[in-house]
Amino acid sequence: MKGILKKLEKHQKITIFIIIILILIRTFFEYAIKSKGLYLVHDYMYNILNYIILVLALLVYFKNKKVRWTYLSVLLLLIIMNTFGIYKSISNIQFQSNFTHAQNSFIIRETKDEPEFSVIYIPAHKIFMRLDDKIKVTNGYKPFSNKGYEVVWLNDDKALIKYLNGTNHISKGDILNFSKTNGPYSNVLANLSGTWIDKNNNKNTINIAGVQITYKSKNKIYWYSSSMSGEQGNYGSILYSNSDTPSIYILMNANNTITVGYTALNNNEQSIYTK
Repeated sequence: MKGILKKLEKHQKITIFIIIILILIRTFFEYAIKSKGLYLVHDYMYNILNYIILVLALLVYFKNKKVRWTYLSVLLLLIIMNTFGIYKSISNIQFQSNFTHAQNSFIIRETKDEPEFSVIYIPAHKIFMRLDDKIKVTNGYKPFSNKGYEVVWLNDDKALIKYLNGTNHISKGDILNFSKTNGPYSNVLANLSGTWIDKNNNKNTINIAGVQITYKSKNKIYWYSSSMSGEQGNYGSILYSNSDTPSIYILMNANNTITVGYTALNNNEQSIYTK
């Protein structure tokens, strides 16, 4: 009998040790989020860890009957609360998807508790992700959960996110840059000037003269203003106009050329322009 009690006592000590380790891991998760700006890829991972801790805690035995029942009642309450936590975490997600190309990837998430934004994250350290950007939602329309989007990799380290904005479904774009060799920030349109010619069709041109930008394509002429552009760091810009004029993006390349393309969904036409 004494041998059995010693074994139970030994197993209980091991269980308590494992619980302490798991609590320390849980504390590390909290630390990573608050001090390092990291988020768990899936919120319910917290709850799964909590479940493991609580199940192991059920194996801890108290000889005193009153203490034992009080302890079990508290654990049962925590298990119920944790179950609701998992349900809330899962039901909160309206959209989440990972987009990968070459060595680069990003995550787009839409949630009920952030009704005004679609959020872009960059994966970090396997189970974590880091906030990269927020896309403002207009009139409550969530483009990604409503399948009003398209992701185009412009090259190995730049991705164009096309999405419909607002109830009018205006085409917009956001360029993500994964290059590790970026210089200091500079306004793209301010550093471009003169006429640039399509390498494959010299009738297609784009002229940048201060705030005035003229784009000629397929025998049509479109006018833009840099005041209605969306700067995308020091590597590109997106030009917006009225509903009759297509929104376009300008991407600066390393070989003194630019890439010009469209932000409209299902229109992935783009061309290289030289000066």
